[in-house]
This record gives sequence, structure tokens and C-alpha cells, in this order.
Amino acid sequence: MSISTVKKHVMTGISYMIPMVVAGGILGALAKGLGGWQVGDLAPNADGAATIFSNLNMLNWGQFWWSISKLSDYAMSFACGVLAAGIAYSMSERPGIVPGFIIGYTANQAKAGFLGAMVMAFFIGWLVNVFKKIKLPKAMMGLMPVLIIPVCVTFISGVVFFGVAMAPMTWIMNLLLDWITSLNSGSQFIVGAVIGACMGFDMGGPINKTASMAANALMTDGIYAPETAKIIGGMTPPLGVAISTFLQPKKFTQAERDTGISCIFMGLCFITEGVLPFAANDPVRFIPCSMIGSGIAGGLAMMLAIETPAAHGGIFVMPLSSNPLMWVVCLLVGSVVTGVLYAIVKKPLAEEDVVEEEIVDLDINL
Repeated sequence: MSISTVKKHVMTGISYMIPMVVAGGILGALAKGLGGWQVGDLAPNADGAATIFSNLNMLNWGQFWWSISKLSDYAMSFACGVLAAGIAYSMSERPGIVPGFIIGYTANQAKAGFLGAMVMAFFIGWLVNVFKKIKLPKAMMGLMPVLIIPVCVTFISGVVFFGVAMAPMTWIMNLLLDWITSLNSGSQFIVGAVIGACMGFDMGGPINKTASMAANALMTDGIYAPETAKIIGGMTPPLGVAISTFLQPKKFTQAERDTGISCIFMGLCFITEGVLPFAANDPVRFIPCSMIGSGIAGGLAMMLAIETPAAHGGIFVMPLSSNPLMWVVCLLVGSVVTGVLYAIVKKPLAEEDVVEEEIVDLDINL
């Protein structure tokens, strides 16, 4: 399989995932901004017995935004499933959707993130194509897409994930988690830089989630500065890529420039996944720029001892920090570094990309 083919499959999956991430992220940010950053922890009634489906008082301000935060939680938990389903669909058409979604969601629940979902999606797509070549009696062929392939491919892929892929991923993530947590006894700038760089590495994947868990673990011990590094480090990549599209618009397609504008809102809402199209399309150049900017932002935040007593919320939790002004300064510095670096190293558009964009513009004008 060529690199261009792999990229095509990945971009198909990402194109399906992005609306899910945007919807979930924006709803979560609204819930935290209007219902309070702890809105997700609220019980809908005094005895905590109600769920979102029963005994919910939608006229109560807190319970209303609690329900919206649940929509956000569910949407974000499905993102890896949609990504894997999209990749599997691109490789093997409709029969790949169900096993892709199930295993992708499982990868998310197992903390393997979108990288684990992507790896398993390619395995699923290949396996579905193998099953499609199996010759069965004519009377049974109709069962292939609705019964045989979904059940068998999901079963085999699940065995591979749980039996082979999950254990090494979990071991690596736990090792990284322990290492990040242990750094807190040393230089605060280094701690923040490591957390920030991890947040900017795989945009919501296992490395990102491990750094997030380390910051959350330190917060439970009453250490709140790592949360600032985490949040700012996760906000920097989307804001940085937006800056790049403004600095060097001719290096980006119209679709990328449009995505750059949406990244402003996603970045402010702490939705790092908004930059996945850029990371997947140009990983060698974009990911180092993202890590550098996020690392500087996180390092500065920790060095300045800026504390944020919230685990999520983006710009909405900035007023809760111990120094809101410097919180914003650290975010701007990291975002500008990412934006300027990527604007410099980004390759100019290939000739076929320019021609394709001109054709699209012509169609729109007509």
C-alpha cells in the first residue's frame, strides 16, 4: 500500500471524525462555560439516582447544562469509533463500518486513543477485503455483508486488539505516566514543557491522554499548575495552525484555510483534535512545530506557577486561574511559535493541488 493510499484512507476517516469532535467539543465548552467547569460532576438531583434519561429537571439551570455536558461526553467517546469506521470504509466499503466502529470505540475505552484506532482500522479494512474474496454458495452470499463479515471481523479484530495490541500500548502509557508524574520534583519548566509537548504530539491520542492523566493525578494531590500546562498545551496547536494559514495562505488549499478558521474556535474550546487533518497530511513538519509551541506554552505556565483548578474548559476556565493575564500570555506565545514555525517549514502547494483548487473556484463562480 503506497503512502498516498494510506493518507487517502486516513483523511477519509478524519473527515468523518471532525464533525463529531467539533460538535462534542463545542457542546462541552458551552456546558462548562455556562454551567460551571464542574458541571459534568453534578448529579441531576439530590440523591444522585437520576440519569440523563429519567427524573431530569430541564428547567433547572445546573441540570440542563449537565445534560448538555453528557452529550459532549458521548460524542467525544465516539470519535475514535467514527475515525476507525471511516478508515475501514475507505478501504473495504460498507462491510468495514461496523467492525471499524466497534473496535475504534473499544480502543478509546482502552486508552489506546486515535493512534490505536487507526492501526486497528487498517487491520480491519484488510481483513474485510480478505473475507470479501471468500466464495460461498449463492444462497449465502447475501449474509456476507450483514452477518458473516461484521461478526467474524469484529471477533477476530477484538482478539487481536485485546490479545496483542492492548497490552504493549497500556504498558508504554503507564510507563510514560509514571515518568511525567515523577518529573514534578524537578524543574517546573521542564515538567510543563513535557506535559505541553505531549499534548501537542498526537492530538488527543494515547500520548496526549497520558499527559492529561498525569496532570489530573497531580491535581488530586493539590498541585494545580500542571493543569494549566495541559490545557494551554492542548489549545496551542489549533490556534497555531490558524495563525499559519493567515501568515502563509498560499501554502494552504482553500479547504485547509477554512479548517484553519474553525481551528480558532476549537482551540479556544480546548479541542486539540481540530488539527488532525494537518497532522495526518503533513506529520513530519507539523507535529514538531506543534510540540515545540505547546512545550514552550506549558513550560512557561509551570515556571510562572499559574494554577488552574479545572481539568477542562479551555478559555472558559481561564478566569478561574491564579493569574489570568499570564495564562493568556503563555497561550499566545506558544500559539505564535507554532504558527510561525509551521508557516516557515510548510511546503508550498504542489501543482496538482493548485490546479484542483482553481477548478473548484471556477465551479463555484459559475
